[in-house]
Amino acid sequence: MTTINKKVLIPIIILVSIFCFVVYLNHKNFQAKFFNKTGESIDSLMIGNTLIGKLKKEGHTEYINFKEFAFDSGFPYENVSGKIKGKTAGPYFWSDCGTQRYSLSDDTYQFDIKSEIDLNGETVLYLAPHNRKMFWE
Repeated sequence: MTTINKKVLIPIIILVSIFCFVVYLNHKNFQAKFFNKTGESIDSLMIGNTLIGKLKKEGHTEYINFKEFAFDSGFPYENVSGKIKGKTAGPYFWSDCGTQRYSLSDDTYQFDIKSEIDLNGETVLYLAPHNRKMFWE
């Protein structure tokens, strides 16, 4: 190999390595799949800041990428909202404390979307680990 080839080859290898590392970091996302366990179809479903759209009764999404996903004490804590039978169903804020809240940006999870009736008689939505109950259920 000539000296010119070595001088050209080394920077190319460094640039390709940096490019691969940047691509790896940008594709490192939180992935989640959601199962509708509300007993009703949900229109205009939003999870966090991501519009999911319509999710049929007992239906599920494919895996969806999020930059990060909120948890509290090991349980999912993202805002979930949508419309059920034409009425808005907002998020259920089950924790006021916040000392155990954190976000993950690189993992894969499955969650159930569930509903409750709050103290005001309104339907609210929340997430639970797939096929598991939340601590209050």
